[in-house]
Amino acid sequence: MTTIKIFGERDADTRRLRDNLTTALSAFPLNSRVVEVSEPNTIRADGISSTPALMLDGDVVVEGRVPTVEELTTIFQNRYLFKSKLYRLRNITVPVDISQPSENALLFGWQLAQKLDARIEVVYAMDSIFEGGMPSASGFLSGYKKTVQLELDEFIKSALAKIDISYEPPVQKPAEPKNSDEIAPPKIKSTVLYGFPEEVIEECSRKTDLIVMGTTGRGNVARNLFGSVSTEVSHTSHCPVLFIPAESEFQGFNNVLYASNFDSLDALRIKQAVAFIQRFGGRIHFVHVGPAGEEGLDLERKLFEVDYEHAGSEHPFLFSKMVGDDIVEQLNEYAFQHKIDMMVFVTHQRGFWETLMHKSVTRKALLGAGLPVLVMHSDDDMLK
Repeated sequence: MTTIKIFGERDADTRRLRDNLTTALSAFPLNSRVVEVSEPNTIRADGISSTPALMLDGDVVVEGRVPTVEELTTIFQNRYLFKSKLYRLRNITVPVDISQPSENALLFGWQLAQKLDARIEVVYAMDSIFEGGMPSASGFLSGYKKTVQLELDEFIKSALAKIDISYEPPVQKPAEPKNSDEIAPPKIKSTVLYGFPEEVIEECSRKTDLIVMGTTGRGNVARNLFGSVSTEVSHTSHCPVLFIPAESEFQGFNNVLYASNFDSLDALRIKQAVAFIQRFGGRIHFVHVGPAGEEGLDLERKLFEVDYEHAGSEHPFLFSKMVGDDIVEQLNEYAFQHKIDMMVFVTHQRGFWETLMHKSVTRKALLGAGLPVLVMHSDDDMLK
């Protein structure tokens, strides 16, 4: 819950701030409680030097003036947008199974990280010598892990060499640098973890901003296209997941298809997607997916237009609707005609959208279009 504090002396400006705040919260509802502080010593103790003032969760956002309703709404939107993992995107995790598809995902993730100035952690889940879900207690397990770590580092080195990137695993105890300016975290971290792949990746997703993983492969991470591991990750991850087809190459995201329905009509998720795509100079194609005869589409379009503030001659607002029995085929056709570089889905657990996100349907979408697919989660992709 967000704690909002109003600081003031019960004067006209404080009342205007309270009224504007009430109106802004009706336009952008937050799970919040509002506290008014008027006692001078308490105001000073909270670091307020000029009233009226407004504080959100301990951060002073406005001081010495009355913000407009529009400004307050933007503050709420940007505050939560900044807290989203996709907006921050400082850390990318790439699960691999030392196969060609996961190599391609690593190359894609590396180039994405270069563009976004993010760090990469390459993760290998080691479960092949488990017995009944419990690791062996023998020293063999530790030795085998070291062997796998060497294999993983060699895999990373070989993969990055294909794009002329030199990689050397960080040494355990680096030499003392000559001065503090030389201290810099490694761009890539490689990690071998014990556990079943879907469980390992889910745990990693709690600590990272984006997972990039291949959609075909052999072994632990991507046994088949949106099969056991990939499907589980797409539903249980605590951050957005970008699935990369085996033959996909990173060329930026000039055109992105955001497949929506009323369940995914979420201003914060739309803004996350828009902010992410803007970092690549791209534009979003909003494609509504729904059953025939569905009402309320005009309202949805208006809401999208409000949220997509950057429509213009260079990046025009694009909105389409698709109905019928074979939505996936239509999505693939749209992607082909409009040179789509990536599809975005917001996952939900009910109704028509859940049918679309069913593994067999999503598998068909990936097979047909051969495009990266970004899966965003409606409730669990925010920084804690």
